[in-house]
Amino acid sequence: MKNQNVLAWFLLLLLAVIWGSSPILIKKALIQLDPFEIGALRLSLASIVLMPFLYKNLKEIRRGDYFILFISGVVGSVIPYFLYPIAQTRIDSATSGVLTSLTPFFALIIGVIFYKLKATKNNIFGLVFGFLGTSILILFSSSTDGFKADLFGLFVVAATLLYGINLNLVKYHLSHLKPITITSFSIVSILPITLYILFANTEFLSHLENINQFKNEFTYVFILGVLGTSIATLIFYNLIKIKDTVFASMVTYLMPIVAIAFGVLDGEKINLTQLLGMLLILLGVYVNGRKN
Repeated sequence: MKNQNVLAWFLLLLLAVIWGSSPILIKKALIQLDPFEIGALRLSLASIVLMPFLYKNLKEIRRGDYFILFISGVVGSVIPYFLYPIAQTRIDSATSGVLTSLTPFFALIIGVIFYKLKATKNNIFGLVFGFLGTSILILFSSSTDGFKADLFGLFVVAATLLYGINLNLVKYHLSHLKPITITSFSIVSILPITLYILFANTEFLSHLENINQFKNEFTYVFILGVLGTSIATLIFYNLIKIKDTVFASMVTYLMPIVAIAFGVLDGEKINLTQLLGMLLILLGVYVNGRKN
């Protein structure tokens, strides 16, 4: 049990670094690529990487799992991975990372309403601290661009709602499957959708012909697809199995700290009030991870 707890915290921190770096990678990719190209290419690359794993574990899937796995792919990957680049055409990477920390709030609420999840006192206090820290970071962010930033931030809020739905789908409907099976099928099954968007609705082929001009942006998307999507999703589902949905979703409270750190390195500003918000987020993670 002790080893499992150590592993869970290690995976949580590793995942925070991987996903926390995603906003800055999206920011860099947006220099020359449009949001739909980034989302479609990211998911297509992840699908290709995961295909061998799907073939190896396909027999594990029951007939009733196929629909849930497909919905998990759409809700947990397709729509959110397009919403984030769209949002970051108007908000900075740090704000995007901060808003993602709403995920545990939606995961808990959906679990309580639809799956009779019993929220512990520490769950509630942890979420309150984390949500308060997130609110401080948003309200006192020196890089927030008024109402425009708030409105485009709603795209990220919508993505976190979808993440909350997907967390509960995986926990309560797919817990009998191995994490690699869930990851590979849910992402590979949406490949036809992402390929259609990539080739029919973006300038991907034109950019591919001039690859030297776009090689940096393609590199950022490659990292997003392979590390930030396929490998990170696998780590995430393993985390759900080791601990629980709410603990796993707490990664989104650590992500803002990583996202802000990368933002600062890239020239974005941070103030003392934001530091207070980050400390509250860390407190929320600690309280939520403790037993009652």
